[in-house]
Amino acid sequence: MNGYGFRQVARMEWIKLRSVRSTWWLASATVVAMGATGVGVGVGYRSHTPVATAAQILNNSLSGAILAQLLLGALGVLAVTGEYGTGMIRSTLAAVPRRRTVLAAKAAVCGGAALAVGLVGSFAGYVGGQLAILGTAIPAASLGDPAISRAVLLTGGYLAATALIGVGIGAVVRHSGAAIGALFGLMFVPVIVVGMFGESGIMVGRFVPLLMLLNSVAVTSPIPGLFAGWISVLLMCGYAAVAILCGGILLRHRDA
Repeated sequence: MNGYGFRQVARMEWIKLRSVRSTWWLASATVVAMGATGVGVGVGYRSHTPVATAAQILNNSLSGAILAQLLLGALGVLAVTGEYGTGMIRSTLAAVPRRRTVLAAKAAVCGGAALAVGLVGSFAGYVGGQLAILGTAIPAASLGDPAISRAVLLTGGYLAATALIGVGIGAVVRHSGAAIGALFGLMFVPVIVVGMFGESGIMVGRFVPLLMLLNSVAVTSPIPGLFAGWISVLLMCGYAAVAILCGGILLRHRDA
C-alpha cells in the first residue's frame, strides 16, 4: 500500500471529490450564480441611458465571480477538511504515508476541477449578459475580441486559484468552519483596509485579491496602476502556492 504513486493517489482523490454532494452543490451554485448575475446585469442595462458599451456589459456580467470565488474556495477547503471531520484522513495517510503526495494530489485534482467549473461559470456569466441584451441597441461583446475572451478566460483562472488557496488554508486550519471563515476574511478584509487609504492605497491594492478581480482580471481594460489581468492571476497562483506549501509543512509535522 506504500507503493502508491502520484497518479494512483490523484485517482483516489478524484473519486473522493466527486462522491461528495457538497462538490456538486458548490459547482452548480458557482455556475448558476455567474449566469444569473450576467442575466441580471443585461436586464438592468436594457433601459440604460446612454447606451452601455460592450465592455461595460461584460465587466459587470462577470461580477458574479465575487460570490463564485467563495464557493470554489470553500470547495478547496472541504477537499481537505472534510477528511479531518470524518476521520478519513487517518485511513488516507495510512495508505499513503507520503503526506506531501496526498496534498499535491488534492491540489491537482481540486484545482483542475475548479478550473473547469470556473471557466464554465465565467462563460455562463458572459452568455447570460449577452442573451439579456438581445434586441437592444447595446453592442454585443464578441469572444473573437481578444480583450473580451481574455477577461472570460482569466476570470476562470482566478476562480481556480481561489480554490487552490482554499486547499492550502484547509491544510493549515483543518477545521471546515474556521478555514472557510479565514478564506472569507482574506478575500474581503484587505479591501476594507486598503479603502481606508483612498487613492494612495492603489500600490497596495493591486496585491489584494478582490480588487485584482474587479479591476484587473474580469475587465477588458485594467485600471491604471493595477497589474495586467494575467499578472494578477499569476499572483493569485503564487498566493495559492504559498498557502499549499505552508499546509504541506504543517501536514508533515502534525498528527492526523
